[in-house]
Amino acid sequence: MAQLLALVEKTKPYPLAVAGPADFRCEPVAAVDPGIVLTEPGHSLYCLDHDTRRALFVRTEVDPGGAPFYFQAQYEHATGVVALSYDELHALPTPGEPSGVFLYSTGRCGSTLVAAALAERGGLTGLSEPDVLTQLVTLAPRLPEPELRELTRSCVRLLSRGHPVAVKPRSFVIELAWLLHEEFPQFASVFLYREPLSWARSTARAFAGYDPALNTDPAAVQDRLGRLIPLVARWRQRVGRVLSPEEVMACQWVAQLERALALRHRGVDVFTATYEDLLTDPQGVLKSVFAHCGLAAPSGLDEILARDSQEGTTLSRSATAARDGEAVPRLDETALMRTVAELWVEVVR
Repeated sequence: MAQLLALVEKTKPYPLAVAGPADFRCEPVAAVDPGIVLTEPGHSLYCLDHDTRRALFVRTEVDPGGAPFYFQAQYEHATGVVALSYDELHALPTPGEPSGVFLYSTGRCGSTLVAAALAERGGLTGLSEPDVLTQLVTLAPRLPEPELRELTRSCVRLLSRGHPVAVKPRSFVIELAWLLHEEFPQFASVFLYREPLSWARSTARAFAGYDPALNTDPAAVQDRLGRLIPLVARWRQRVGRVLSPEEVMACQWVAQLERALALRHRGVDVFTATYEDLLTDPQGVLKSVFAHCGLAAPSGLDEILARDSQEGTTLSRSATAARDGEAVPRLDETALMRTVAELWVEVVR
């Protein structure tokens, strides 16, 4: 039987941390039917607890699907938790096969806006950054491929629940794009990115406070990033030291571009656009995205384009603008672009 848990305390270390079982301190209440997460409103898949081989569903009064960041809304509004064993997770019935769009990106490139347009004007259910998929990236090296595939199938099934969905995962999830395509070839694939120097400037400003340990323990932060971006771990091992912020960002940008190219090389029809394209012709890019995804031409885009798609979060325009006056690390732009060039040579060998 599944376990109903009382939420005693929320213990997430910082808002943008990847969701995990340590985010909540809970106490057991009672055994319950696993189907409660489907039959009672307000339950959504939050994360996996692989050490105990359980999946954690949170109960919320607010639908996290309408939020700019799914994982943050789940955490902020959680009032209770239900834990299911992996076997119970896999056995949960859901109607039909999942379908929709996987919207991959480097981040800081308009992907949240595009995801909002797909949800609001494309008739899809929006899932912007469900962190159970981010967790699968970190678990992948530890799992036999059949188990990784089974967990991936079940997680996407339980996120979509039979509805066509626009899934915009965190940028790291492109590491598993090949698997998501193989398991769900019926999904359209979209990749958005931004010119590296502009992306790095925006990233440095937006994520200056991403993890407090960036300043106190950069090695530990890079250990965690290395599990999400394997190129960070490989480059760090190659140079034999803690990487500079410019090197870390170069690793992220190159790795995610390379994964998108690899997806194309597998024969996947990936629609690609840049942030610069969106700035120049937002209506045209959005209409092309909709056409690629087999959706009717959208109307009413002006309203979506006029607002901040990340409003109310730590990454909103107002929040990042406020950080302009703070001590944001200054980028060595020459070092950044030099590392990007070195890494391209490395990954295409």
